[in-house]
Amino acid sequence: MFATCLTLWVTAVLLLIAYLHLHARTSARCRERLRPHVERLLIECRWMERHAKSPGEFKNRWNVEVARLHNAHVSKPTRAIFWVGSFKRALSAELASILEAELTSWSFVDRASYSPASYERLMLRCLKADGWRMDYQDQEHFILIRDRSRVVLRLQWPDRDLECLVVSEVAAAAERVGCGTACVITNGRFSGAAISMAEEQNVLALHCSQLDLLPARLATTVPMRGRQKEGLRLAA
Repeated sequence: MFATCLTLWVTAVLLLIAYLHLHARTSARCRERLRPHVERLLIECRWMERHAKSPGEFKNRWNVEVARLHNAHVSKPTRAIFWVGSFKRALSAELASILEAELTSWSFVDRASYSPASYERLMLRCLKADGWRMDYQDQEHFILIRDRSRVVLRLQWPDRDLECLVVSEVAAAAERVGCGTACVITNGRFSGAAISMAEEQNVLALHCSQLDLLPARLATTVPMRGRQKEGLRLAA
């Protein structure tokens, strides 16, 4: 009897140790998978909080998003030991790794912009400070140049998630002017369909905090077609 009880206790302790070990490994693996996306996830969280009608609505929407991420980043067999609550704690730990100074710089454009025109002026100033020069303007798109690299840029100040139309328009503008690099920069966020289209059409879909990623893909050597440079909205 004593031997049986001892065996059961030892088995229970070993199972508990194995569970805690697997749980810790799964948590570390999830944090590694989430780390490259933490900036985008934090931006989406702040976007939801900003536009939610109440704290309760924000909490519900964020819980739905966390559940979606849990299904996307945790395999079915692992979900038996790594539930949504554990995943949410791992995600919160990654989000907490972002310094407050970074958050302040990200939200600067949001605080300083009060209309599409003000957002456009501020972003052009930021791009000018980064060394980009206005070549000319094609309707709502800006053709910028820096170090012999050209990019067709669309600046979008949205009141809801950006859809596919903006992405297709900047891709068409890049093809029209003969430029191999197209980009949309917003202080909001992109819908899932817009992100998929951007990947398909080789368009950079960036938040206004990610200006350092703008020259990530250099333009091709396709010659630019000449245009009139009248009526440009230059950065102040």
